[in-house]
Amino acid sequence: MKKLAVLALKGGVGKSTVVAGLSLALVKKKYRVGCVDLDVTGSNLYSALGLEHSPRWGLDSVNEKIIVPEVNGYWLLSIASFVGEENAVMWDGSQNAELDGAMKRIDELKKGADFEPVVMRDELEAIRRQIDDVMASSKWRYVTELLSDNIVTWPEPLDYQIFDLPPSSSQEMFSFLDQTKKDLFGVFIVSQPSAIATTGLVRTIDLLRVKQIPIVGLVVNQDGFLTSRGETEYQFLSPRVDLEAIARKAGIPFLMSIPQSGEIKKLENYFAELADKIISSTPVVLKDVTLGKKFKRKLVKGIARRL
Repeated sequence: MKKLAVLALKGGVGKSTVVAGLSLALVKKKYRVGCVDLDVTGSNLYSALGLEHSPRWGLDSVNEKIIVPEVNGYWLLSIASFVGEENAVMWDGSQNAELDGAMKRIDELKKGADFEPVVMRDELEAIRRQIDDVMASSKWRYVTELLSDNIVTWPEPLDYQIFDLPPSSSQEMFSFLDQTKKDLFGVFIVSQPSAIATTGLVRTIDLLRVKQIPIVGLVVNQDGFLTSRGETEYQFLSPRVDLEAIARKAGIPFLMSIPQSGEIKKLENYFAELADKIISSTPVVLKDVTLGKKFKRKLVKGIARRL
């Protein structure tokens, strides 16, 4: 099974649309495909796939596991299956008090070297539970659970498992990359040919270089508008940026450009071509940054933390 992820630090470039189009194209080519929506706050992959609602999870009550639902020949795992489409997903990020409390208890243990062994053991267990409670409500833990075979049951065997990652350098995105780095086939980047999206593209490439993640290539999405005559016009994104040149300069494969269209069927051939390129792709890992750049990055990171 090949694990693929779609990544872009810039939001609104159409990652979910590309994931949906690619997944459906692979299904038409008779591949078994599993889709995972890891945007845990703004889940909308089900909509890009043409569904009114995200299919509800099945539950294996005996083994206490989630069964990924099948729909239209593919499998879809999304938090929207649990919370619905209309409810805001709000994660509590204000656990500083709990973590401060745990740190204070650790400091007390350090000072109290004369603690009885039993008391020390009980105190350490209490601190462990306190930290575990904080982790349990975090996006990091949620992603960990979605990736766990002990919690989620997928059909066997899948040919492709495609992950729709959230925009920005989020906690859940880093959680995914750190936990799948060893068995991740690669990621492909989605961007738009506009100046504002290009900044996000360059930063995305830099992140993947630093994390040493294999890159399948770049997809340019919403590249002009496909007219009823089958011609492409560029009246929306002007001036248009040549992202193929940026990919070439960065040393990553350029996969293709996909235009906008009011009729999704007109784009089927584009996604079929993308599927063929993904199937035959060879991911690249960019050379790591120089020591000078590493030092500069560390310096900037230290200043940001102090601020």
